[in-house]
Amino acid sequence: MIVEIYTTAGSGHEEAIAVKVAVVGAGDSGKAIKRALQEAGAQVTLHSRRTGFDVLRDDGTAALSGADVIVEATGRFTTSKRVATDFFTRSTRAVSAAANALGARHVLLSIVNCDLPEVQGYGYFAGKCAQERLARESSKRLSLVRSTQWFEFAEQNMERMRYGPVSLVPSMRMRPVSLDSVAETVARAALSETDGQTYQVAGPEVMTLWEMTAQLPSLTARPVPLVVPTGWGLAFRRGALVPGDDVPAAGPTYAQWLQERRHPGQSLKTKIIPTHPNTSSAHRTIY
Repeated sequence: MIVEIYTTAGSGHEEAIAVKVAVVGAGDSGKAIKRALQEAGAQVTLHSRRTGFDVLRDDGTAALSGADVIVEATGRFTTSKRVATDFFTRSTRAVSAAANALGARHVLLSIVNCDLPEVQGYGYFAGKCAQERLARESSKRLSLVRSTQWFEFAEQNMERMRYGPVSLVPSMRMRPVSLDSVAETVARAALSETDGQTYQVAGPEVMTLWEMTAQLPSLTARPVPLVVPTGWGLAFRRGALVPGDDVPAAGPTYAQWLQERRHPGQSLKTKIIPTHPNTSSAHRTIY
């Protein structure tokens, strides 16, 4: 997909000008989004503390000057509602102000179903919900991209929940998705000429975090199932994070993604879009 804006030069010839996109956030998501945008023909710059830009403190209008689109893919893992809400709303307040001042479009990366009442007890989701609400209120040209949990989540959880020789695996059902598929959706939103859209992306299978962890090729600790005794823990177990059939499935299965990681170069980027996602895990024991 090549997206270009054409302007007519004084000589009467057409000159292609690539869309300029500033991606705020240089983590895994920011890097994947940059790759997807470049493949689509955009000019892309990454902005984060690693590049000398602190979204919470620096002048976003000056740092992001020249951008036609600003993609907000900032992140900070925390389970504290106060910390998450403070970080995400401050990030969005800064990005919104810069986008409005520059006349740029604002594309915010968020999470499927993070606004459900039953998951607000989970601090990270409460912070993302507050971020979405602020973005809608403050950004003049906003598009929202919501994804389910990424395939990388299983490994991330193993590290975050590790205690010595064991690692706790919370009970939850999801439709996990490849980060490349999420990045391609963000690129499509960023290069669209239509504002005010909400895009949702999910993988082709319903799985539990336990099933994902069990398929990892190597484990740094022994996984131990954890039933979180909270309202949001129950919601996660019951599948509150699983979107409806109206959300199309994108990208490879988890097993295919793991196979590609083991054998790079065996391309698995062909989209798998079943009419209805596989829900075979719905009646399995959930850990």
